[in-house]
Amino acid sequence: MKNVFFVNHDDNRGERQSYGVEFCVIPEFHDNKIYFYCSEYSMFWSAIEDVGNFDKCCSFKLQNTIRPATLKEIEMEKLCSYVDAVKECTFENNKLKGVKYIKLK
Repeated sequence: MKNVFFVNHDDNRGERQSYGVEFCVIPEFHDNKIYFYCSEYSMFWSAIEDVGNFDKCCSFKLQNTIRPATLKEIEMEKLCSYVDAVKECTFENNKLKGVKYIKLK
């Protein structure tokens, strides 16, 4: 199985030693809002302008999993210009087997 995340190369990613943040949706919130997730720090931001600012990260605890935001969802929120890369994660038996990045900009 493959998951594809769209990624933003925020200005603060180097400080976090991160490739960037992933555009995602949190189904348990039932708000269809796009959040921005840093997998290296397990942190979320709710606004693209706040990404990387530790003082503005979200403080919730997840009960379930996130899902990648679709390109249609990203376009509907007028966030396409923030997509810098695609991250493709390959899973086998629910275990991560590989990650491939495709840089767009």
